[in-house]
Amino acid sequence: MSILEELWYGNIKPCEDKEISDEEKKLVELMARHQEYLTSTLKDKELDVLKKYVECVDEYTSLVESQAFEIGFKLAVRLLNE
Repeated sequence: MSILEELWYGNIKPCEDKEISDEEKKLVELMARHQEYLTSTLKDKELDVLKKYVECVDEYTSLVESQAFEIGFKLAVRLLNE
């Protein structure tokens, strides 16, 4: 199978091949700590709003990652054409 076919069929997942830096690990740990704190201290209605906010942020992040992949792919094709 060619690389494009592997990509098409989901056998290659570029976002999963990324190495996580120490800075990113620290940030994820900090985010988890803050979320745990908020989850334990907020009341039901406030907690629901936080959960909805987190879902929106996750969806937005997914869209941005998709756009970044598309931009990078288009740039790679342009570079190969030169």
